[in-house]
Amino acid sequence: MNFSTEEVSRYRQRLIEIRASGYQLFQAGAPGIQTATFLCQSMEGLVLDIWNDILRDTSPDVVDRLLKHGAIVAIGGTGRGELCPYSDVDLLFLDGGQASAAFREAQDRMTRTCWDAKLEPGASCRTVPQCVEDAKNDPKFASSLVEARLLWGSRPLFENLIRAFRKQVVQRRQRQFIEECIKGRESEWVNGRAVQELEPDIKTASGGLRDLHLIRWIGFAAHGVADIDSLRLKGALDKEDVLVLKQAWEYLTSLRINLHYANEQADEKYSRGEQLRIAQERGYHDTASQRGVERLMQEYFRHTTQVASITRRFIGRNRQHPMLSQVKNYLVGHRAEGVLHVGETVDCSHRGMASVTKDLDSILKVYRLCASSGLLPSQRLEESMQRAIAKLPKAPITPAGAGYFMDILKYGQALPEILRSMAETHVLDAVLPEYTRIRSLMQFNPYHHFTVDEHTLRAVGIVTNFPPDSGRLVQQVYQEMQNKNLLHLTVILHDIGKGFVEDHCLVGERIAVDVGQRLFLPESQIETLKFLVRWHLEMADIAFRRDHTDEAEIVRFAQLCETPERLQMLYALTVADVTAVGPGTWSTWKAQQIGEFYDRCFVVLSGRHYGEYEEARLRKITASVGGILQESNPEIPQDWIAAQLSGLPAYYFTCTEAERVAADLRILHRLSSEEVVVDSTYEPHTDSVEYRIFTRNPEAAKGCFHRLAGVLTALRMSILSAEINTTHEGAVIDSFHVRDRDFKDEPPAYRRDSVARAMQEALLRRTTIEELFRKNRRFGSSRTLPFGSESRSRVRIDSSSYDSRTIVEIFADDRPGLLYSISRAINRLNLSVELAKIATHLDQVLDVFYVHEQDGSHVTGDERLNEIRSTLEARMEEFESKDWRTFS
Repeated sequence: MNFSTEEVSRYRQRLIEIRASGYQLFQAGAPGIQTATFLCQSMEGLVLDIWNDILRDTSPDVVDRLLKHGAIVAIGGTGRGELCPYSDVDLLFLDGGQASAAFREAQDRMTRTCWDAKLEPGASCRTVPQCVEDAKNDPKFASSLVEARLLWGSRPLFENLIRAFRKQVVQRRQRQFIEECIKGRESEWVNGRAVQELEPDIKTASGGLRDLHLIRWIGFAAHGVADIDSLRLKGALDKEDVLVLKQAWEYLTSLRINLHYANEQADEKYSRGEQLRIAQERGYHDTASQRGVERLMQEYFRHTTQVASITRRFIGRNRQHPMLSQVKNYLVGHRAEGVLHVGETVDCSHRGMASVTKDLDSILKVYRLCASSGLLPSQRLEESMQRAIAKLPKAPITPAGAGYFMDILKYGQALPEILRSMAETHVLDAVLPEYTRIRSLMQFNPYHHFTVDEHTLRAVGIVTNFPPDSGRLVQQVYQEMQNKNLLHLTVILHDIGKGFVEDHCLVGERIAVDVGQRLFLPESQIETLKFLVRWHLEMADIAFRRDHTDEAEIVRFAQLCETPERLQMLYALTVADVTAVGPGTWSTWKAQQIGEFYDRCFVVLSGRHYGEYEEARLRKITASVGGILQESNPEIPQDWIAAQLSGLPAYYFTCTEAERVAADLRILHRLSSEEVVVDSTYEPHTDSVEYRIFTRNPEAAKGCFHRLAGVLTALRMSILSAEINTTHEGAVIDSFHVRDRDFKDEPPAYRRDSVARAMQEALLRRTTIEELFRKNRRFGSSRTLPFGSESRSRVRIDSSSYDSRTIVEIFADDRPGLLYSISRAINRLNLSVELAKIATHLDQVLDVFYVHEQDGSHVTGDERLNEIRSTLEARMEEFESKDWRTFS
């Protein structure tokens, strides 16, 4: 039968009432699992009522056949008996074969009716042999059958399915089943351990609900039972782990229900906006040292980190290794320290376990052997060390233990994994008690992807094995470094001061001194450690936000470093720190900027005169570019090339390869005094387009920066970075890296040509920015401000660092039109922009402008500086309150 609109509406209304009742129960303080159980039972009741209504007009004989030869089975989350408000209802219609046509017809009507009623079913119809075959080929379906539960129909048929599934899918291929379950989770892990992303998916993120499910699936295969309590009775989980898992299951289920109700959909993403809402809802208030939302997320990460650790250990205990691998491990291994066995891992006999875990020194000695062998401790050894550390009395590290720890830090290749193991066993906390504070500590801003401890461990992984895009220079510097263990200790400590009211660099500096003394380091190394932690942000700050080609800036920083060794360590630390922030934070541009700055500072510290270095560098560039142009454009005079290069600012060469410099000079050579030329290049590795703008026209050059930003904004471009370069002759070479929001991949040539024409028209005053906005506005496309985008914009002005230039820094949430609004305001203040460094990351930008008065004089005087600051702050406030919507 087909249901009438009224009947479907009745089902839909009942679904609304079920969700409303669940919400009332949840708001009244019911635990998450109790609410999920109520929702599941209520949804099942609705499903069965719809099914019975479908069978209402079916003859009794047919219904009887369906009952004997068909079944409705709850699988997945529905089979577990827990549903969140907007979760799919996972059903398997089991066809016994003797009522197939009628059963499948009823199932089809059932599925359509559920969809019409907004009850989204995950439904399929299969026979028992089909279930077995599909489960062998589809691990996701196989794992859902672990939770199978009969809702309606033939129990013998259902039990036949369970027997066949256990025997043919699980028992006969136990190792394969377990491996397939694990494989589905490995992409969420880093080397088998937790990844603490700051906007996690609470279902699929490491340590989330899916890990709890994984324990059930592996437990079912290895021990014949799936629920946590039964696994404890089987000896597969200990009492402490069961308590942790149950608490986490309740915490995550409650959180998931909250997200579903708040968003009125199956939303599993714990976004920053949701974090703010729930922190306020649960009464997490800000304190002087930490925001309430950060404490909320620290609680979340404590749960997920523990779940991830238990899951990893549970996998290790139940993963079946091939016999050949076990024999090989025994044959190729050797004894060490009397009771340790070094093979594929470092292991210990049960008899010797007490002696190698009796105190911190003994445990560190084991880890030193692991590091020197490039191996991890076996799981049982790791678990024994973790239990032993928890029972050891708190005491200062001994000189021997400190020596073992510093030895561990020497082994770069093995160090990242060794430190992760030491963190998981809490041995690292025993050596460095300050590490406990940064565990699961988050920073609520769009810049950071990971908690402080995860960021720290990632930075260690990067510094010991710099990826190719870090640049060959930093790789070479690291390889030639003498005291690598001191650098590695610095990386561990560089953010150790976070979570306090005071600047974390200053707090970290004091902690570094304490740690150095506790580890019995020489005074000179303590001073270096102290320096590196105190100034670990300075090099990136100058390279990415200041004119790092300015001689005064270079000399000041070189004098701060004092020695080449400190400069080298700070360089390596900076690259690792920035890269470890998260995906997309490092780029070729950043590698060039910081590498150039390092080079210049090293020249000063090596005793060479900086002016001589720049002259030699310019000669080298001139020869390289001259050679390129001599071959491709012999008509361009070499003395003209030299004159043009000497007239370009030093900063230009830090961002421009020789081939690009040659291409720029080709354009300048044929450029008339009136025209504007725009050249565009698509860069696939960043999925961005670089537009380079050239002109000698003084009228076009006047205010060109804000006009170009306006054109790009009007044409719906996201501006990623921008650079301004003006030769001594007044020729402009500006560069904008943008992402075209109208195209998913490479913008076609016609699009880039139209952007170039718009730039030319705007600079030559043939069109206005306002006209471009009117022509290109897309009605109905305005965006809403994401909840949680609440960073306060800041304007900082520095007129004392340079004699001729004033630095204006703008820090704000990134929105379309921001750069245009700022640059137009600067232009209206009658300021000339000499250099701009625009950097966009995630949802935030830092725009740095080097400006002077229109007549070239230095911006001075409190009244003038206050005018600039107040004007820009007012413009930013106006933009953030309403104007940003007009650019969306």
